[in-house]
Amino acid sequence: MDMEILPDYLVEAREMLEKAQESTLLLEGEPGNGEALASLFRAVHTFNGGASFLEVCHVVEWAHDLESLLDKLRSGRLAVTSIRIDAVLQGLDVMERMLQDLAQNQIPPAGPPELGSLIQSLTNQESDQEQRPAPEARSTEHNSFPAAAPVAPPSRGAEAIENSLRIDALRLDAVMNQVGELVLLRNRLASAVGSLGKENEDMSRIAREMDLTVNDIQNTVMRLRMQPCKRLFQQLPRVVRDLSRQLGKEVRLEIVGEDVEIDKTVVDALSAPMTHLVRNSLDHGVEPPEARVEVNKPPAATLRVAAIHLGDKVRIEVADDGRGIDRRLVTQKAIDKGVISAEQAAHLSEQEALELIFRPGFSTQEQASDVSGRGVGMDVVKSTTHRLRGRLTIDTHPGQGTRIAMEFPLTLAVLPVLYLRLRKDIYALPISAIDSLTDLESNRVHRLGNRVTYCVDGTNTVPLVDLGAILQNKPLRMGAESIEGVLTERGLFVVSEVLGNEDSVVKPIDFLASHTWYQGATISGRGSVVLILDAGTLSAAASAVAEGRF
Repeated sequence: MDMEILPDYLVEAREMLEKAQESTLLLEGEPGNGEALASLFRAVHTFNGGASFLEVCHVVEWAHDLESLLDKLRSGRLAVTSIRIDAVLQGLDVMERMLQDLAQNQIPPAGPPELGSLIQSLTNQESDQEQRPAPEARSTEHNSFPAAAPVAPPSRGAEAIENSLRIDALRLDAVMNQVGELVLLRNRLASAVGSLGKENEDMSRIAREMDLTVNDIQNTVMRLRMQPCKRLFQQLPRVVRDLSRQLGKEVRLEIVGEDVEIDKTVVDALSAPMTHLVRNSLDHGVEPPEARVEVNKPPAATLRVAAIHLGDKVRIEVADDGRGIDRRLVTQKAIDKGVISAEQAAHLSEQEALELIFRPGFSTQEQASDVSGRGVGMDVVKSTTHRLRGRLTIDTHPGQGTRIAMEFPLTLAVLPVLYLRLRKDIYALPISAIDSLTDLESNRVHRLGNRVTYCVDGTNTVPLVDLGAILQNKPLRMGAESIEGVLTERGLFVVSEVLGNEDSVVKPIDFLASHTWYQGATISGRGSVVLILDAGTLSAAASAVAEGRF
């Protein structure tokens, strides 16, 4: 095996497998789609060619047998049928496992002999009067997949000219870090020019030009890291296809916003969480066809996955029109499993009760199955969202469905923050976590048990988080001290003064405990180190103080 070309082959081979699976699923719905069949054949052929250069015989043999089946389908000697589609998808799964072995510098073993024999048998059939699967094996198939339609030849459109350059991600990360340092220097220059006793027109002009140039460089490098959400969504049709069959449910998958772009780090990190969300929707949210018909719903459920561009953020949504989440059931299960106490449950807001599904070890299933019930999965969604500086929300209506949304900044390289003064100390809070700023009014402050809340408007009451009490062990005194309110998704944060916003670069603070009140640190325009607050952990700390657990 040639170790020098292996890294390049792995990147290309994974791209080929992604294209192959996408084309196979498209072909399942459109058996006569010649473009999809041609794309599938090219992907497997390219995969096989690279494996030949590496001289990994088991990979070559497996891909060759699959290529032979696809060649007969492409030529029209065999028809595209459900049995052959299943065999192709399983064959691609084997190729994926072989790639994983190669990535670990291991020689892949031979593919499973039973599946290999099936692929060869399907290839060698001379006609399409093939044996159909047993009735129970096709119970989730269409009731009648009819003679397969002939495959249309692919169009003769001009091939797109390759106009891209593959760059090592580590090199790109190094450029992003350098741009981050440049942003900090820009901020310090602007602060220094602004603090000059006498205005210097030349220095002011240089500072403005520097600001524009750094912004241009920052935006250009940011775009280099942007990738379409299609790469994030492309594994979901296969997940929905296989899981809906396993559960005996009918599900129609809608994907919206595949062209919306987001930072590569987010795309890479969200693969597993997206799969968990889809599996959770199908297993817990979507009802069986007969149950849906009983409540006047169509037998086939709709699962909608969407990416929505929101200015400097991107929202990723997974929504179903299933049974919704029963808050009371979730709360009771949490009490039964010892996740929370009955006293704690009594003080939970509706959103906090729903967020119990993200607790490690929590599940509403009585018994674990191959799909869910072990209390893992949804906690991965929350921890990943938090690590990527995202925002997680749940919107559910019993009997109508559930929508889980994650909002992420377009880029993780530069973090816009709001600087806050807490008496003599300065802190920063990510702008992505902030909803609005507000003046505090004493008549809107209420105490419910040990918890202090604030009535933002006539219907919205949120927890009041006194940062003085948490960070300085000395509550801010309304009426005796200057105070302002910062409304976040986790509650109303009380501070001494809001100073202003600035683009910052997050520096890790590895010497602190893993669970702290801070996301990291940054260097302000004045050159001082400022800690960046974590809204979620601060809100949890406020709840712990109110319940006497802190």
